[in-house]
Amino acid sequence: MKKIINWGIIGAGNAAINLAKNFKDSYNSKLIGVASKNKNKRLYFEKEFKIEKKNIYENYEDILENKDIDIIYIALPHNLHKEWCIKSSIKKKNILVEKPAALSTIDVRQIIEQVKKDKVFFTEGLAYKFHPFFLQILSIIKKLDPKNIVSIKSSFGNDAIGGKKLFGFRFKRPKKTKRLFNPDLGGGAIWDTGCYPVSVVRSIISTIFNERNIDLKILEATKKIGSTGVDENSYMKLEFNKIKVYVETSINKPLKNNIEIQMKNGNIIIQNPWFPEHDSSIEVLIDGKKKVIKPLSEVDSYSNQIESISNLLIDGRLECKYPFPTFEEIYKNNELLEKWVQF
Repeated sequence: MKKIINWGIIGAGNAAINLAKNFKDSYNSKLIGVASKNKNKRLYFEKEFKIEKKNIYENYEDILENKDIDIIYIALPHNLHKEWCIKSSIKKKNILVEKPAALSTIDVRQIIEQVKKDKVFFTEGLAYKFHPFFLQILSIIKKLDPKNIVSIKSSFGNDAIGGKKLFGFRFKRPKKTKRLFNPDLGGGAIWDTGCYPVSVVRSIISTIFNERNIDLKILEATKKIGSTGVDENSYMKLEFNKIKVYVETSINKPLKNNIEIQMKNGNIIIQNPWFPEHDSSIEVLIDGKKKVIKPLSEVDSYSNQIESISNLLIDGRLECKYPFPTFEEIYKNNELLEKWVQF
């Protein structure tokens, strides 16, 4: 049985670099190939991650012909995810695709149908779900009484525009040359960062009610469209079994980046669940008694993601088990994001 899983990456942007950094000390995974149309990025990966020249490709198709690569990480702009998931599947390559898996439920369904047909592994790159801290969160949530829950709030946002502000006015303007601000590339806050609060509130509610196939009703939604035509700050209010759910996401300003669960007799505040480190915590306040729980592990989320997926491949699995991103979870999260975009 194979003990080391060989990885290849298509696309060499920030997402690819963040993942690539975490192969160094892996016990079951090795990064051996990369494909990028950008010469400087190919040279960077060759030097920084010690990739052999024979495994560095300018054309994406060529890396799929490499027989030594077991799984492809697709780190391309969002609008290219479906195309390269399907092409990778046809070439019998297992797949980790960066979030969001695709830009419509139709595309997600087609990807899932293809990977099932080709019998290859497929999942979505929500790295926080592979970290032990996420399991700590769910273990606490599982003990809550649904009738005691009033509301759930979650946000994920940062300032991707940059530049200094003077009296609240920003001189630097977003440009379409940057993927996040290009509507043709699937840019915008909802698709890029909205994946985090949407996926986590669905997981929390699924855990509270012990149901997998939940559907949240959208009560209201707002989107602030920027100068390049993408939503830069978006908000959504939902409801499930009388529990109000609020999610916010932004690419033009920092948000709380946390999870807040309001109960009739207290609250739970989860700080920095997305990239667990020393400042992450679960603050539980019930009936006036407070308890602070820290992550059991501060190992990088990407490292956990890599090794967890490689273990699944070693075991011959074609799909993650819940609470990791299953086919159903990927589809349902995408469905809610699509409704948010269209609302």
